[in-house]
Parts: sequence; C-alpha cells; structure tokens
Amino acid sequence: MHLPRRLTAVGALAAAVLIVRCAGGAAPETGHVDSPPPSPYPSRSPSPDHSGFVAAVDALVADALRRGPIAGLSVAVFERGEAVLAKGYGSADLEAGVPATPDTSYPIASVTKHFTAGAVLRLADQGRLSLDDPLSRFFPAARPRIGALTVRHLLDHTSGLTRGGPAPRAAALSVIRRGGTARPQGEDWDYSNYNFSLLGLVIERASGREYAQYVHDDLAFPLGLAGTGYCEDGSAVPGRGRDYQSGVKTVSPTAYWTEPRFFAAGGLCSTVLDLVRWEKALEDGRVVSPAMLQAMRTPARLPGGLEVGYGYGTRLGVTGRHRKLGHTGAGQSSRAVLARYPDDDVTVALLLNTERTNAPVTATDLEERIERLFFGLPESSAPSASAPKPELHRYAGQYRDGSRLVRVATQDGMLTVRPGLGRRADSRLVPGGGDLFLDAGEPSIDLRFQIRDDQAQAYGRYHNGWFVGLGVRSGTPPHRP
Repeated sequence: MHLPRRLTAVGALAAAVLIVRCAGGAAPETGHVDSPPPSPYPSRSPSPDHSGFVAAVDALVADALRRGPIAGLSVAVFERGEAVLAKGYGSADLEAGVPATPDTSYPIASVTKHFTAGAVLRLADQGRLSLDDPLSRFFPAARPRIGALTVRHLLDHTSGLTRGGPAPRAAALSVIRRGGTARPQGEDWDYSNYNFSLLGLVIERASGREYAQYVHDDLAFPLGLAGTGYCEDGSAVPGRGRDYQSGVKTVSPTAYWTEPRFFAAGGLCSTVLDLVRWEKALEDGRVVSPAMLQAMRTPARLPGGLEVGYGYGTRLGVTGRHRKLGHTGAGQSSRAVLARYPDDDVTVALLLNTERTNAPVTATDLEERIERLFFGLPESSAPSASAPKPELHRYAGQYRDGSRLVRVATQDGMLTVRPGLGRRADSRLVPGGGDLFLDAGEPSIDLRFQIRDDQAQAYGRYHNGWFVGLGVRSGTPPHRP
C-alpha cells in the first residue's frame, strides 16, 4: 500500500501552536461543532487556552479535505476530561447537504475489534467463558485444529490463522466446520479478521444473543453511546452519514460499508464522542474489571520471549515518547482511529467517511499529525547520527513478516530492506536512536528491533506510531528463560 508523505506545512503549524499558546489567540471556526459537546468525563479545573492548537488543526483538516478529496470527517481531542476539540468538517451527506458534526456516526472498521474484545472480557468477568476455553466448548462439531483454538489466542492474533481480507459471519461459520490453521497456535503473530469474527460467534453462544443485539444491550445503551451500533448490514444508527469513494478530484457514494464483510471484526459504526466515552468507560470499570483492562492493554508475548505490540483487541504504539493504545480501522484506506494516551490523560478519535486505494490522506496520518501538534513535537521522528558500521551486522538477516520473507542487509553503511516497506523495491533505513530505524523514504514507517545475545531476533513494524506487524528472524530458536 502506498503511504502518504507528510504535509510540509505541519512544522509551521506546530510553531504557530506554540506561539498562540503563549500569546492566546482566537481560533477560526472552519468546521461544524455542537456547542458545547457533552463531555464523557467529569468536569475539572478550567483548561488552558488551546485556540492556537484548534486553529492549526482547522488548517490541517482543510488541506486534507481538499487533497483527499474527502467529503467529511470528525475529530475529538480530550485532555484531563475536557474537550479540547470536538468538531465535524465537511459533509456527512453531500447530496442532502448535511454537515459533519461530532455526533456523526461513521463505520469504524477494525476499531470494532476494541469493542468485541471488551465484550469478550466482560463475559469472562461474568464467568460465562474463560480466556483459555477452546472453541470446541462452544462449537463441539468444529474441526479439531479449529476447535483447539482458545479465546485468548483469538484475542491477540496468535491463533495461527493467517487469512487476510474480509471475514463475514457466514465465512467464520465455514471456518469452524471446514477450516484449519497455517501455523500452530501461540507461536506466531499474524493479524486476521477471522480471529474476531470467530469471537463474535463466541459472544453469541456465551450470551445467547446475536452479536449486534449484545453490543446494543450490554455496551452501547447502558453506556450512553447513542451513535454506536452494528451497521454493516444496513441497520440504521442515529447520526449515520453516507460513505464515499474518492476519485482524483471528486467523491461519489459507495455501498461498501452496508454489505456483510467484517462482522465482529469491523461491522460497527460510532461517533468520535462515543469513542472517547467508550475509552473512559473502560477505565472507569464500567465494562471490564481492572485486571481484565490491564490484560487488554498488555503486549502479547510469543514462546520465544518476543514481544508483540498488540494486546487483547488493542493496538499499541507511541507518538514521540508518548505511549498510546487503542485501535485503527481501514477498509480501502485508513478511515478510523481511536488513540488513548494513558500517561498524559489524553484521548483522540478521528473518523473519515471517504476512502480510496492508495489514499493520499488517511486517518492515522492525520491523527499522528494532530497529536504531534498537541504535544509540541516535531513533524516526524528526526534521524539520529548514523549507527557505527560494526553494529549494523546485528540487524542483518532474513525475517518472516507475516506471509513475506524480508531481507535486511547492510549497504554503503546503511541498512536496506527487500522487499521494501512501502511500494518501492527496496527501503533504506536510517537510525532513529537505539534499535529504532526509520524508512528514509517514508518516515511514517519504522522498525524497532528486539535484541538478544547481540543479535536482532525480531522487529516490530510501526506505521504512524502504531504497531502493524512483526518480523521474526528465520531460524530463531525458542528462548526459554
């Protein structure tokens, strides 16, 4: 997939934010906003002036709407319980002339996994299932290899299922009856929508209700998430806008998100304010117990001691040195992201209603730029001084990255990656400090190597600060501490 380059104006916007934060200035209202949006958090002391930040985001989003082109999007940024920004930009429905607002409901794609994981862990807290239950407990007729998969291994994508693409409910049922796994469970990490579509079926068996009904009755309704619900079957959700496919200069309506494709892996709609409320409900213990929440946010570990930047239905990452967690969502491009910064008490949600293959503007790219503006960080991670050449050998070798074999080699005092991390044949890596290396041609992509015995055993692949893949050195023996 082609990954967009950063806007050259962001650095200037960041400087403007810092100036206005100090001087205090008025922010132009270029988007649509409810006045004021209801806060998902209790009131606290007055917030500092963020008008400079809001003005910078307005300019950033205005450029994104034009470049996409994008029909509409919504953004929410909350700090210490207060809404720093909660706005809609552009249109929720171009044909009807409906503007986007913070209460516009969009398909959230794989951010659905965050809700599905919360539902599973809630049922575990209630004693209706155990994370170590095999699928055979719920589906006695499942084929042995599928029946042996546990709830835990589905939650963190270590089941050995490697199927990519959509995973509608009917296909998940077919996997139970006729499927198998490409690898033994628990030994590798491989992201697959089928893991969470199978979990949707588990929720139905454990609760006695359809997945959509369970989400409404036990999550959305009691938590006051009015714009959240199952929508990929065309079901109405309050505030639901239209979905668009982007061309070079225009957008047109699409039915992509009203057809069965992702079930419990990506079939929900929500609003940016509901996503903030959901994250707060998790932290308040209104969804799962503190122990389950901690497990949800803890990196998975493989038998060899390798760490995976993914918890239970929770993608992990970092912006600068600010730790973040949540999830991202994509269909034909990145259209949804929910980011919680627990150490900073900041939550960011961003949703788009427009996508296209190789989109020049994506939700995760915008989200990272907004967060860098908010935290006063430079536009991107700046490369550090070159690593000493004798030390580069520790990273060189062949890695299995999902279904690909990736070769990391040294060339002219730098590391190269073949095949490339983007669309290029090769990627050149530049040091970012320690065992972090940035793609020289696309700094939104980086590799974070895990070292043991002075040799890299694996790398975590990150995009816009989010963990998206694991590369394991070929022939790496299991490590038992």
